[in-house]
Amino acid sequence: MINAKSPLRGKGKGIGGDGHRGAPPAFAKRTFIIYHLSFVILASFIILATGPLMDYDVIVVGAGPSGASAARFLAEAGASVALIDAAKFPRHKPCAGWLNGLAVRQFAFVDAARRRTGAAPFKRLVFHSPDLEQEAEFKSRAHVGYVTDRDAFDHALVQAARDAGAKTVLGKAVTRVETGERQATAVLAGGRRLAGRLLVGADGVHSTVATSAGLRPRWSPGQLVYTLSPTVALTARQKTAGFGARPAIHVAPGFGGAMGYAWAFPGRRHVNVGVGVRTDEVQRLRTLFADWVGAVERLGLLPAKAGLDDPEGCVIPAGAAVEFENHVGKRVVLVGDAGGFASAATGEGLYPAIASARVAADCLLAALEADTGQRRGTTCQDELLKFRTLWRRRIAAHLQMPNVNVTFLLPLIYTNQEICDRFARAFLFGENL
Repeated sequence: MINAKSPLRGKGKGIGGDGHRGAPPAFAKRTFIIYHLSFVILASFIILATGPLMDYDVIVVGAGPSGASAARFLAEAGASVALIDAAKFPRHKPCAGWLNGLAVRQFAFVDAARRRTGAAPFKRLVFHSPDLEQEAEFKSRAHVGYVTDRDAFDHALVQAARDAGAKTVLGKAVTRVETGERQATAVLAGGRRLAGRLLVGADGVHSTVATSAGLRPRWSPGQLVYTLSPTVALTARQKTAGFGARPAIHVAPGFGGAMGYAWAFPGRRHVNVGVGVRTDEVQRLRTLFADWVGAVERLGLLPAKAGLDDPEGCVIPAGAAVEFENHVGKRVVLVGDAGGFASAATGEGLYPAIASARVAADCLLAALEADTGQRRGTTCQDELLKFRTLWRRRIAAHLQMPNVNVTFLLPLIYTNQEICDRFARAFLFGENL
């Protein structure tokens, strides 16, 4: 400590005094300003040379199957990824739980997730006529699909993304996104901001990313399917009594004369029973659901008073991707329900969600290489825009409606086994009739 008698405190003697040994206050101030400006200029040159400061390579908004899968694909390839969701996992997800066998065969981590969560395999599909007077059955030697517990299955996919190196930010809603020439930013509730070179919108049918990035205000009514379905716990004895030792999934196309279908999908310890219709028949949905509940009880699939009085609603953009052109914005791409990736004929969304994430990840990785100068002769946005054509080439056929008059052929399911098998493969795998 400098005391009062120190010679360095005397006027004209101390540092910063008026004497020759000290620097004048004005000089020190000028030195500080010059130093500060030099630092700012140097930092600006660094940012111009290397790009803006980023938290991650890619921000993924939405940790459902499409978002978790995208995060897994990207992190596995070496990208730094943040996976954000408003919910904390495991979280409840209203869904029939049907997992297409294509997803299991094509993606090893999906197969691992269904094994870990005990998804129930099935080899049979039973069609019921709209009036329930006729039945037809498709049988396969191999498993054609699985019925999952979506709460557990989705959680397993999030864990798969974590295992690959993705950072999860759960329980934090994204209120908006901001896109610029060099980065995309997710703004979280509370004001926290996460910046990345690129951003994936995987936040569902009512996507905040899609609206915030100006890609679409909303889906048109004709692109949506509305469903009601409860999931009911079953004992092993109840399941065997209703669905047999080798359970089948049950489907009633055109049930009640509606443009849609009713279903009963048995899982390992539960069954999901529901009805889905297009928008113009949504007023009939509750009546159709009550009629279907009565039907499955009469068919002996469920015990009486099985607890089906409180169904949960869901909205699906069935086939909406096919008519939608704005999947790509400035440093942004939409996948899963946010991009309308669900089957037009069945509303099945798990396989389209994961498959769209795979195509998007390929484009995003190429875009990252272009953005960092590792890929010459192209730009980041050019690589992202390839998603518009690549997804159509790889999975559009799975999403489209059948290429024939289904109303004409539908009655033949119950009298012609070949037609039944063709309908089953169209239903299960999106094959053309």
